[in-house]
Amino acid sequence: MTKIRLNARFRGRPLTGVERFATEVSERLARRDEVFLAEAAPAAPLAGMKGHAWEQFVLPRKIGRDEILFSPCNTGPISVRKQLVVIHDAAVWDGPEGFSRSFRTVYQQLLPRLAKKAAVVATVSEFSRARLAPVLGVPEERILVLGNAVSGAFSPTGSEEGRVGGLTLLCVGSMDPRKNLGRLLRAWVSLQEAGKLPEGATLQLIGGANPRNFAGMETIEGSGIEWLGRVDDAELVRRYREADAFVYPSLYEGFGLPPLEAMACGCPVLLSGAASLPEVGGPESEGAVRYFDPESEAEIAAAIERFLALDASERAAMRQRALDRAARFSWEMIAEKAAAAMAAI
Repeated sequence: MTKIRLNARFRGRPLTGVERFATEVSERLARRDEVFLAEAAPAAPLAGMKGHAWEQFVLPRKIGRDEILFSPCNTGPISVRKQLVVIHDAAVWDGPEGFSRSFRTVYQQLLPRLAKKAAVVATVSEFSRARLAPVLGVPEERILVLGNAVSGAFSPTGSEEGRVGGLTLLCVGSMDPRKNLGRLLRAWVSLQEAGKLPEGATLQLIGGANPRNFAGMETIEGSGIEWLGRVDDAELVRRYREADAFVYPSLYEGFGLPPLEAMACGCPVLLSGAASLPEVGGPESEGAVRYFDPESEAEIAAAIERFLALDASERAAMRQRALDRAARFSWEMIAEKAAAAMAAI
């Protein structure tokens, strides 16, 4: 029996990809016969330096001598060696402009020390492993790739009944510059102005900022762009099911959950070829996704045009291949890898 203490500092935080990973994997670990899992969390959610202080000075005292600490959300106590820590990406080094000075300073100082001390360091993609090894100062072979997955709620309707009239493309992304929404919006407007979109076509944005806030978007009126803001999972699943295609222009992802969520719902995907995203979408020859250069508005527009030219049978084939690709990603397999790594500590 492997006794695991979960670093549950993530409890109570907004549910981003990192918190979703922690929740899903810890739930699967708790169900395993060979694992006994308990958790330690602050009495109330703690952000910033208060959260780091709890993690570094209080959490170590809550770990039993025969327990392994599982820290699934990038940080953990540097005094604890018997620990598996999951560092999801190298973004604080690769895109420091996306973080406050204090945040990136803390993480750039903390993570290398943590990686050198923890018995096991893990991440979610081969891309992240390659980017993390030099900045953490550890060999690539010392970093375990666990992968990522989506919850069972992300599933198809089983028929075409979820689709609505009029062409709809969907994008999920924040206002982080790495999500590259500005180029997508300008590509869409260029297609609209050139008369290359069907009448009534819409581009729906979940998350993100209002398109009016992006430079060069003075022509937003009448362009068919709908900003939906933040939505819950049920609404997100519905939008994936109803969309004709999902388009994701991100420049940088440690993994990239939204394309996998879309594929799991049977939604064809037009995908950036950057960073870890080809690991999610697979080779273009498999037919689950179509790739484009995210740094080119013309390439993004061309990818949308190529999708519009597909007939109904070709789009249906993309949907089936997307489902087949998504089925390769499993929380159970991730939990099995993590459990085995901790059992060996």
